[in-house]
Amino acid sequence: MITNNIYEITKADAANLSAEAVRTLYSLDDFMAEKYGFLKRYRNVEEYKRSLSNVMFIVSNNSLPCGILNFIQSADWSGKEQYQLTICLSESVIELALIECLCQFINEKLEQHGQIAMVVFNDELAELLEKYSCKVQLKAGAYTLNKADIDANVLTESIAEYQARNNDLRMVYTNVISEEHIQQYCDLFNELQEDMPDVKEEGFVQYVITPEKQKRLNETMASRNNAHHCFMIFNTNGVMVAKTNVSVNNNDPRFPYQFMIGVKKQYRGRGIGKWLYAAMYKKLLEDVNFEKVLVRHHPENKHAISISEWVGYKLNYFETIYVVDIKV
Repeated sequence: MITNNIYEITKADAANLSAEAVRTLYSLDDFMAEKYGFLKRYRNVEEYKRSLSNVMFIVSNNSLPCGILNFIQSADWSGKEQYQLTICLSESVIELALIECLCQFINEKLEQHGQIAMVVFNDELAELLEKYSCKVQLKAGAYTLNKADIDANVLTESIAEYQARNNDLRMVYTNVISEEHIQQYCDLFNELQEDMPDVKEEGFVQYVITPEKQKRLNETMASRNNAHHCFMIFNTNGVMVAKTNVSVNNNDPRFPYQFMIGVKKQYRGRGIGKWLYAAMYKKLLEDVNFEKVLVRHHPENKHAISISEWVGYKLNYFETIYVVDIKV
């Protein structure tokens, strides 16, 4: 197929964009959120304008914006410096001309930095990725749970049911990982991560949490006015055997984020995951004015996915982070 489309990528000067340009980009962002199934975080143009930064590049098709690239300096989970490129496109058909334009941009960044991490959605850029040496660093399905889809009666009944089934265990709620629990929390976090399907990915970098790191995270969350809701389960010997976490931005609580729900191997099959979910979402319903909760699961983490779907989560999109090098 021959087209007359001409693609180009330009760096956005966020501070000097015209009002019309901001409105155009806001409409583009809204369209791409609909296309991919992203959360719609910006309620109006002004909110969107405040989010703009000079790490953003605009992809244009015959001078009309059709995509956004964000290129930031970050770090992988080990703390190693990493440059990360996130690609979002409005185009439903990824033409060769667009791939060539993206490749030119990526090649420039590889020449500057030697290696980059690239975030893509729904496997739409497979043809582009074939041109590089790529390793999967992280792969996840993003699931969202609408507040309206949560059945409070089911949660209450489930808490009673699974508490009765597990009367040798006790559940504890906290809004900060305190000195009393911090070592066990970190140990369980690291143990559970080693058992996740993510570790099979060639480019995966394991995140090792320590009490010192967790204390810094506590301080960071408090400074940003983020709440940390955590339910933990202990056996009769006081050993932490399961936990789940949700973070909430108190400045904008619409979209809490659930992370790291897990149960020690020897305690699986007892409904503890559902017990944790029921307790957490009952807490959120009572205390947080939210719209949707977001969670990410590796596609092979079938058990975690099934528990999320049990409470009402639905798949929105797939996200993959690749470590990208020039193909030799």
